[in-house]
Amino acid sequence: MGESGSSRNGWVGARTRPQAGGFVGREAARVGCYRFGMEAPGPRHCADCGAPTVLKERFGALRPTCGACDRVHFFATASSACAVVVHRRRVLLIERAIRPYRGHWGFPGGFQDHGESLAETAVRETREEAGIDVRVERVLHVDLTRDDPRKLVNVVLFLARPIESDDSVDARLCAADDARSSRFFGFDELPSQIAFDVNRRVLDDLRSRYPDGDVD
Repeated sequence: MGESGSSRNGWVGARTRPQAGGFVGREAARVGCYRFGMEAPGPRHCADCGAPTVLKERFGALRPTCGACDRVHFFATASSACAVVVHRRRVLLIERAIRPYRGHWGFPGGFQDHGESLAETAVRETREEAGIDVRVERVLHVDLTRDDPRKLVNVVLFLARPIESDDSVDARLCAADDARSSRFFGFDELPSQIAFDVNRRVLDDLRSRYPDGDVD
């Protein structure tokens, strides 16, 4: 970020240049289009009068604004949640079956459904991707995921534990939905290919703070 040119994740440099597909650089980050050729999110036509929208400076950022009636159309960053499930000094990871980062490992998680809390999202996604029910204990980390090529995403990671924390937990793991496989890893045997920067940073932090794997 901050350097000119593109990074390995497709981010672009500091200067702003309008392009055929939208804006790039700092201005692009402000309107949410952060990869080459990505158009600014928001409606192309006004929800009130149907006239085309244009990007105008409104409330401190570029926002789709009706060229006729001047209605400002707001758009929100997506919300998601992950469960950092710990059990017997190990952490649960799932191998992604979809892009981006197909074949890489990460915490079970996904986008928030309408009407559910983020804690409920973490519990549901763990059940869908790993086949076990978990109990959320506390918020572990909050971040903005910038290396997802689909969109900017607010993510909350919750510390969680299996509801039935006996010897059968490993046997009950059943990868499905967006996961190719799921398993518990000791902190000294984590896979090298980890999906998303936020997952890598949280795992590094856990390893540093709890070298014996006994996360409290």
